[in-house]
Amino acid sequence: MNRIVASSLRQRLIVALMTLLLVGAGVWALKRLPMDAYPDLSPPMVEIITQWPGHAAEEVERLITVPIERGMNGIARTATVRSISLYGLSDVTITFKDGTDNYFARQRVFNRLSALDLPSGVSPSISPLSPPSGLIYRYVLQSPDRSPMELKTFEDWVVEPQYRSVPGVADDSGFGGGTMQYQVLLNPTKVAAIGLSVPQVEAAIAANNGNSGGGFYSQGGQFYYVRGMGRLKSTKDIGNVVVAVHDGTPVLVKDLGRVVIGIAPRLGEFGYEKQNDAVEGVILMRTGEKTQNVLKRVEAKTRELNDGILPPDVKVHPFYDLSDLIARTTRVVERNLIRGTLLVLVVLVFFLYDVRAGLIVATTIPLALLFAFVCLDAQNASANLLSIGAVDFGILVDGAIFMVENIFRRIAARHGGAVDVKQIIMEAAAEIDRPLFYAVTVIIAGFLPIYVLSGPAGTLFKPMADTMIFALAGSLIVTLTLLPVLCSLLMRKGVRERRNKAFEAIQSAYVKGLDRCLARPWLTTGASALLLAGSLLLVPRIGAEFMPHLDEGALWVRATMPYTISFDEAAKITPQIRAVLSSFPQVTTVTSELGRPDDGTDSTGFFNVEFFVGLKPYSQWRGPYRDKPALIAAIDAKLRQFPGIVFNYTQPAEDAVDEAETGLKSALAVKVFGPKLQMLQDKGKAIKKVLEHV
Repeated sequence: MNRIVASSLRQRLIVALMTLLLVGAGVWALKRLPMDAYPDLSPPMVEIITQWPGHAAEEVERLITVPIERGMNGIARTATVRSISLYGLSDVTITFKDGTDNYFARQRVFNRLSALDLPSGVSPSISPLSPPSGLIYRYVLQSPDRSPMELKTFEDWVVEPQYRSVPGVADDSGFGGGTMQYQVLLNPTKVAAIGLSVPQVEAAIAANNGNSGGGFYSQGGQFYYVRGMGRLKSTKDIGNVVVAVHDGTPVLVKDLGRVVIGIAPRLGEFGYEKQNDAVEGVILMRTGEKTQNVLKRVEAKTRELNDGILPPDVKVHPFYDLSDLIARTTRVVERNLIRGTLLVLVVLVFFLYDVRAGLIVATTIPLALLFAFVCLDAQNASANLLSIGAVDFGILVDGAIFMVENIFRRIAARHGGAVDVKQIIMEAAAEIDRPLFYAVTVIIAGFLPIYVLSGPAGTLFKPMADTMIFALAGSLIVTLTLLPVLCSLLMRKGVRERRNKAFEAIQSAYVKGLDRCLARPWLTTGASALLLAGSLLLVPRIGAEFMPHLDEGALWVRATMPYTISFDEAAKITPQIRAVLSSFPQVTTVTSELGRPDDGTDSTGFFNVEFFVGLKPYSQWRGPYRDKPALIAAIDAKLRQFPGIVFNYTQPAEDAVDEAETGLKSALAVKVFGPKLQMLQDKGKAIKKVLEHV
């Protein structure tokens, strides 16, 4: 260690240049380093979505869900299988053990699905490869004149394919708007009079809806394809399809009824502000991608769509962007880092009683962090707000304090005489270099057990351990190289140790207290044991959370209506709830998602309505509600006017993570297991009555 210090003092210019190189590389790495709001804590999961329109939940469970569950049993590294069966929808989620390759898991599921015997026309699909925190962007299609059905057509055929082509995007799921459908409204009397049935009419239309190939021929030295053009393109084409021949006369579809353009049966509805029927798009990021990088590409695609791909009167309007959360919380972390650095500097100057010494020690903090950023970038890692916010400045400057204080003391002891600063620095460093190295190494070793953790705990804490270990290594390097050089420059004319009366008073009180404790060892030990026991008794009262709360600057309100409610009735109530939420001055945007999207990626029904509530920055809040808990309490008080509806309040990203990992649509839930469904239902109702009074 002493050789490192001696070499640094001899090659001060090289040390200075290497420091500048570290600063440049660290700033460059910091700009490149992807910053995520939440770490991806979910284990590998594969969700099988199967739609069977028109069939009750009982049939869906018996003929689709149960066969899929049985077919998935025995897949290697499977942890759990859970499912939900609703009207026209089966959703089976297979969770794999931590460490399983996502593509391995999906391939195993694909192989099993191909061997299943399911009802005719049923085609299971697998949800996109996206983490629970992968919902990064929400937008609404807006136009002053076009209908929701037209906007839905643009969403399905133009916007979604464009966003799916963006690198890093797993899927773009549309919600709301009516899906255009050609509908044949048959007259039962006319159909029966000719002796036909509805399936026969359906078969005739299907048989006439297609092009055919007739090979090719050559003529005049040219090559020509032969095609039979029969694909139906309009209501007129459908109406002219021949269904049968009656008494020598062709019977056309238009003879049996009307052909119109209509809307497919609605599974859900999206509301935006005062628009009761709008079109939303939800963009999901692919697992393993970096949030900020993908968002930049998505925003570029949005500009491209608005500037030329879409008609001038149709615009993509984003209303939720995860980069806003990342930027806002990053600013909070940066502000706390600056405050922490200044606080450490003040404490150092107070105890060392020398501004130069305090500044020299304080340089360790930014340089150690920059070194950590370089290391994280080198291993292609991403940082999150939890790992960066957990950096302990006190630990980072421990070694620097030992080094600078010892150098300061040795130089001050020779004040007034001839001083060879370099020699004194080498002697001072030689006294503590080994203990200093061992102390930092022991602290680093304390983080190593974290790498043994698996599952969500390992995913949560390993980035923090990476950051701390790299920062500690950087602080050790800076302490042994740069700090001796700075001391040789700033203390070359010698220093004088001043009396610190405040510190002397603290030291005197400590010495007196220590003497009393040493004089009564058994009393001291007993009192310490009692304090320890008392503190342990308080632990159950503290409470704990696995994931720290992160203020997202928005609310996610879930309204659970009676399970038998119809779409029309739910669609009447939803705008009223949106109006209540919009009435608060702290609110900027309110959207609603009633039911589920057409692709079935959200397994729910008409009884479930989810509201996104965008909030202003806290600095702009006016009125009696100045924090989120007070606002939630006020909102809940107003929403109680809707009887029979249960409201739950959380945050957009937090809700997505909780629902994906547990399958629950609430932060707190009670699960009841047993073989008899009726008994489970009775027990569930009894538990509900008890919990309502908590």
